[in-house]
Amino acid sequence: MALLWGWPLNLKRAVHFFFAGLVCCWLPSVGADTLTVDVSSTVGEPLDYSVVFLEPLSLSADLVDQARPKAVIAQEQSQFIPAISVLQTGTQVEFPNLDTVRHHVYSFSEAKTFDIKLYLGRAPSSELFDRPGVVALGCNIHDAMIAWVVVVDTPYFAIADSNGRVSMDVPAGDYRLKVWDRRQLGGTEQARVVTVAGAQSLTLSVDASAFDPYTEVTGRSVGSVQARQ
Repeated sequence: MALLWGWPLNLKRAVHFFFAGLVCCWLPSVGADTLTVDVSSTVGEPLDYSVVFLEPLSLSADLVDQARPKAVIAQEQSQFIPAISVLQTGTQVEFPNLDTVRHHVYSFSEAKTFDIKLYLGRAPSSELFDRPGVVALGCNIHDAMIAWVVVVDTPYFAIADSNGRVSMDVPAGDYRLKVWDRRQLGGTEQARVVTVAGAQSLTLSVDASAFDPYTEVTGRSVGSVQARQ
């Protein structure tokens, strides 16, 4: 059978390559400057796979390109892949089930509430993430399945590497720099105002717990989708 609920049989490999090419990757802009951010806890421990984003204060942010492909958050081996995503507001997301058991994907988060009942293969619907905020995903059948989607009102964002570092190319100007981490206390973004003018590096400390709610996070299981520059 060439198709599984409308998805090619090699979808699993395609999904893996799709996110491998996007992890910690930034599309350069003409005339952009490079900003490098090191994210750590208040005791100096690097915070791997934190979400870093810049909200423009002195220039206009581009809207989502509706012509680009939908983002994908798959279920495989009873895990969400990716476990951590960052999307620009207005991005459509599909939730293919690559397992042989059914999953029931849902979120009760304020930024996005939805419920996709038990299914295999392609989900019966995709979901539009049209409000900024942090969206926690779960499976109503498998309680251990958890993932986060950070939805931001800016095209300037990325996910830090395993050492808590991220580099991104952005136009010169004033920004509000924000960081979200799955371990942070209080559940809100850490923020500061920065001026980007030439290549520069900075550090940001996050009040984070030593407890990691998802210890399986790796470079394979994070993803970001950027607006075209």
